[in-house]
Amino acid sequence: MVTNRVPAMKRAIGIWVLAAVLLLLSALPLGAAEPSAYQEGLFVGSSRRAEIQEHIVQMKLAAQNRGVDYASVLAAARRCEVLALQLLPEKVEWMRGVADGSGIPYEDILVYNTADRLMTGFVGECTTFLANGKVLAAGAGSIISKNRDLGPTTISEVAKEEGREHASTEMYKAAYIDIPQASRTYSFVGSRSAGRWGYGMGINEFQVIVSDNDAPTRDELAFTNGLHDNDYVRLILERARTAREGVDILTKLTEKYGQAWNAIMFEIGDPQELWVVEITGKRWAARRYQDTYTARSNQFQITDDYERCSQDLISFAQSQGWIGPDVSKINFRAVYGTTELYPENNNDIASRPAAEILYNTEMRYQRAMELLKGIAGNISAQTLMPCARDHYDTYPLPSGKVLDLKQVPYYSTDYVAERKEWMPDFPTKDTVEVSIFPRAICHHAFEGTTAATAILLARPDVPNELGLMLHAYNQPCNSLFVPFYGGASSVDIRYSTPQAGSHFFQISKLAFGSYRLYHDDIRKVFDPYEKALFSEMPAMEHTYLDLKASGQTMAAQMLLDDFCMQHWAKGLELADTALSAMIARSVESSAWKK
Repeated sequence: MVTNRVPAMKRAIGIWVLAAVLLLLSALPLGAAEPSAYQEGLFVGSSRRAEIQEHIVQMKLAAQNRGVDYASVLAAARRCEVLALQLLPEKVEWMRGVADGSGIPYEDILVYNTADRLMTGFVGECTTFLANGKVLAAGAGSIISKNRDLGPTTISEVAKEEGREHASTEMYKAAYIDIPQASRTYSFVGSRSAGRWGYGMGINEFQVIVSDNDAPTRDELAFTNGLHDNDYVRLILERARTAREGVDILTKLTEKYGQAWNAIMFEIGDPQELWVVEITGKRWAARRYQDTYTARSNQFQITDDYERCSQDLISFAQSQGWIGPDVSKINFRAVYGTTELYPENNNDIASRPAAEILYNTEMRYQRAMELLKGIAGNISAQTLMPCARDHYDTYPLPSGKVLDLKQVPYYSTDYVAERKEWMPDFPTKDTVEVSIFPRAICHHAFEGTTAATAILLARPDVPNELGLMLHAYNQPCNSLFVPFYGGASSVDIRYSTPQAGSHFFQISKLAFGSYRLYHDDIRKVFDPYEKALFSEMPAMEHTYLDLKASGQTMAAQMLLDDFCMQHWAKGLELADTALSAMIARSVESSAWKK
């Protein structure tokens, strides 16, 4: 979400960076020395010159439209560069190689890889569904379904991280800072942006499930002296045996180091409990959700209903003059919420306006709660999938006009005809009035998109190794959910690199603006897979439990691994089938009709 220090220097260009590096490595003769970081960058820059240049142009155009001072952004990037030279100098060499190979000024490559958010602004607005206990179809457990919205060129990966013992001197190298490593880390499977070290969502070996959403705050932020939200997610997954322990880990880290660029809302569950912790700078408020459902978009939702909070939550607000001296409990979102997500510094805390509700986020929050209400008592992975794919039935505009969207993404509806590019009459001004863009839960837009969706299930009636993440790349409406069990021995390397994500990325880009042309063909390919999956998973799990109960542990493991590998392979095969069907539909739509 916000720019990463450097293990994720390849983040934005990482759509194809890792694939290009793998191509370079595969071209080396056996026994040849590995290429240096500079050589890798040189290859990427020379082979992808046009694509990199286009991304740089788009970044600068976005900055121009926002009135951004390039000099101040470059100064921030230089500060990141100094930090990188101390900790991971090979990443700086990689960027210099990209610059030399592409002929693009190094300063532009540096900014693009370290401070692009300061140039382009906020594009990721995630939507998350949460439920626990009696409102679930199973009557128990916790479930989190998150649409992770990011920039339009983001490719995601699914990977498994193995737990291990660590020496007392080891450090966890977070995006901006280093912190002491835990003596023991746990294994987990999660979804991340390609090339990232941190994760956006995942499930660990104890069925602790974690995701997060950005939010704007009036509080003092840590910037490059604090923790990145993707690091928080990974740290919780690596260190927590229960949701409550995850809350403790998160809040202690927050109080010590602070959140980097904005406020974050963390959703943390396990088979018994479900918590939301909303952090703001070094302060936080937490609430447990039991036998109920809730949702998060991109504004604080905790009011005065928090169960736990940091000791200085109220005193800090009093020191800023936001509340009076005799307050014992606050409306958290009313006091700490604001409008700007990524402030450039802490100089303006006193003048940051209080804002409890934001238009785009409130509209999506209300829609998410409406959808959850409709399935309350029957909430499951299957019933949440249509929620994750929602594009609105109707959408009310401020004028009272109602857009009849009929579950079609806005840019594929007839309303886009209002955004005419061709004009017969000479205009009298440089701008035209257009309808408000209804940002849906399943997000399709020019400046951002749903990059991945994960449905995380923590169930009390199964062993922890059957903890499950169902994952879809890009917008779930044009994708399919593939199963990733926490107990699987590994993850197919095609999924843990950009290879799998690139297939669905192509589907997403080809379908943009042409949803009605392609969607039925896509679903004809993907729907049978998902329908079969929900009958095959219980059967496999039942056999797995029988094998474990009879002491056939190895046979049980082989069953689980084989089930996952077959479904991973089938998912990729179907992605190619869907792409072929889309091309065939394109040919048919452009052919002469006789």
